[in-house]
Amino acid sequence: MAVSVALIQHEAYDVRSSAEGLSRVLDLIDQSAGARPDLVVLPECSYPGYYLGLSENPGKALSGWEEALRRFKEKARQHKVHLIAGIGELDGGKAYNSAYLIGPGGDVIGRTRKTFLWHFDSKWFAQGDAYDVFDTPLGKIGVLICADGRLPEIARALALKGAEIIVDPTNWVSTGAGPESLRNAQPDWIIPTRALENGVWFLCANKVGMEADSVVYCGQSLVAAPDGTVQVRGSSDSPEIITATIDVDPRDRQRAMALRREWFRDEYSILLTPNERVPLASVLEEPIAPARSFSYLGIVQMDRDISLNEFVGSATELAKRMAEQGASLIVFPEVPVTVMRDFSAPVTEALLPVSVSTGATIAVTTKAGMRPVTTVLEPKGEATFLGTQGEPSRILEVSGIRTGFLLGNQGFVPEEARLLFLKGADLIVWQADSGTGKEKQVAITRAIENRVFVALANCSAKGATRTSLVAGPAGRVLAETFPSARQAVLAQISPAESRIKEVVPGTDVFKNRLPSLYGPLLTQEL
Repeated sequence: MAVSVALIQHEAYDVRSSAEGLSRVLDLIDQSAGARPDLVVLPECSYPGYYLGLSENPGKALSGWEEALRRFKEKARQHKVHLIAGIGELDGGKAYNSAYLIGPGGDVIGRTRKTFLWHFDSKWFAQGDAYDVFDTPLGKIGVLICADGRLPEIARALALKGAEIIVDPTNWVSTGAGPESLRNAQPDWIIPTRALENGVWFLCANKVGMEADSVVYCGQSLVAAPDGTVQVRGSSDSPEIITATIDVDPRDRQRAMALRREWFRDEYSILLTPNERVPLASVLEEPIAPARSFSYLGIVQMDRDISLNEFVGSATELAKRMAEQGASLIVFPEVPVTVMRDFSAPVTEALLPVSVSTGATIAVTTKAGMRPVTTVLEPKGEATFLGTQGEPSRILEVSGIRTGFLLGNQGFVPEEARLLFLKGADLIVWQADSGTGKEKQVAITRAIENRVFVALANCSAKGATRTSLVAGPAGRVLAETFPSARQAVLAQISPAESRIKEVVPGTDVFKNRLPSLYGPLLTQEL
């Protein structure tokens, strides 16, 4: 079904100018009607503004919220559109950062309240307590707000409840040398990945400009398709109305959920376990000496279209080279199909002596029946087999680094990385050979959402654009190969960084999880 959407990217205003700001936003809704949209989306806290700290009494700053909602309902009815409006509201003596879904008749279809509060949010807003999906003539719509997109459980819960479109009224913030160059991890990496891993459309409306002389918005309102591509993106510095037509197709979500079913197992129950009872809670209490708690990781990108003998020869050469350069863990990609057809002991027989002689641990893939599995070759001359489908995930300690492993398409399933995160992994190794071209954005997202190091080892192919890389807990790429090249790279990793789960003051990707709301994640079938 075709749905026409309009995302209103408006100039920021603060709570002291909320009346004038509301008037401008209402005018922009009128302007957007010229494109005849089915759905209009406003940013987070389009009324009364985001930074309530400028008001002597935050409650007073929200006192006009009901009138603002009435005006938004009038506009939806006037233009016969569905409208999603970000509003700070009061309810029962508490303030909430909310988004209202209003129907074309001016009726309120539903309301969502932000649960993963960002930075100073918690100084005045209370947490929401539900992830609801709303039936509309446009399809099933789920709504999350800004930082909610950073936690994989939230979008996943909405998708498992049937959402075909996820709308994200947001206040993405940034910093930079100028407004034209502002960036943010959500539009760059996270939101396209959420669309891909759930097979849904993502519609995000942000602001531009500055609020409170300190809160800078990066714009880049966007439409992300279920295949993880950004269909249209706004600027970082200009107010504008971004329009698009999306094609809502249930098969997109079915494709994503089929991959989830392939890996689903009882171990997912840890996702619902209270934070204080998962292994990560005790890992985070362990003392760390930063000057002694680091090691070097080598990532090897191999040619995809080579023979078994060529693979063994290249792998042996590059493993020795990485060990010479100081790598204590050397990671190879998933074995290419051309090698897997003939695969037997030669890879292990060739690389185990390298591990023993150099003292480096080497991660390769070997064959278990007709499936590849991760095989970790250790300097003491032993091989450990991981990653057999359906078996519990494991954490290995390699040179003092708690390490978990993902293989093949497992990396595209957010629950799989989340299991390793909750078990206390400092490093997640992803041995890939999917050929989708989306591995980089997914790997960086996995690093950011879990605040861990992620090492992506990929296969290259002639004309391909995919690369191999190491991303740090904040998502910064620490080392990366060229595309379409046989190449190895080296990066330093340290648990002193990955044990810091707080992103900004007051926002922690572990402590601020709400496992009691993640019940839908145990749903195996839609």
